[in-house]
Amino acid sequence: MVTALAGAAICYAPAFAEPGEAGIWYDDTGKGAVKIEICTPTTLCGKIYWLKEPLTAKGEPKTDRYNPEPSMRTRPICGLPVLGDLEQLSDGGFDNGWVYDPKEGKSYSVALDLVDADTLKVTGYKGMRFLGKSFIWKRAPTDLPPCTQDAASTPGQNNANVTATKAASPAKSGKTANNKAKPKKAATPQHPVASN
Repeated sequence: MVTALAGAAICYAPAFAEPGEAGIWYDDTGKGAVKIEICTPTTLCGKIYWLKEPLTAKGEPKTDRYNPEPSMRTRPICGLPVLGDLEQLSDGGFDNGWVYDPKEGKSYSVALDLVDADTLKVTGYKGMRFLGKSFIWKRAPTDLPPCTQDAASTPGQNNANVTATKAASPAKSGKTANNKAKPKKAATPQHPVASN
């Protein structure tokens, strides 16, 4: 019995310990925050966790109105997956993931580098990382209130939204969620959290 339980614990243990990149981070504008967490045994993902201004001028919750897929434009910004498939590199940091910018409705490749315990460098790029644009995110307090219950949910509770986001927009440079095709055009990434 003990051996069986030990074997089960090994099967479900993450492939890496929770990295310093995990947690809640204010974006470079200070108007939004993303919660980054382990989403598969080998990758990180993130979703919009907090917005300084979660409502439009009409008092309605902000939505993914610039999404290239019209059926996705009513999705709420709060709880929206904006980072995914980030793989840990042997020399530190994470790369080979995607970042979705809801204020443009565009996706880019992304890399994360922990500068120190409270500073994260987020680099969005198309093609080559060294041609990308980097932003500095600051760690938010752990008691920052989520903009919705969905934003506070665990990764497994929001898999439908993650799948929908990946299907709706090019995920990585050279890859999309469904067909692994290259994105159509390069652009300069903006900050992914600032609301529309």
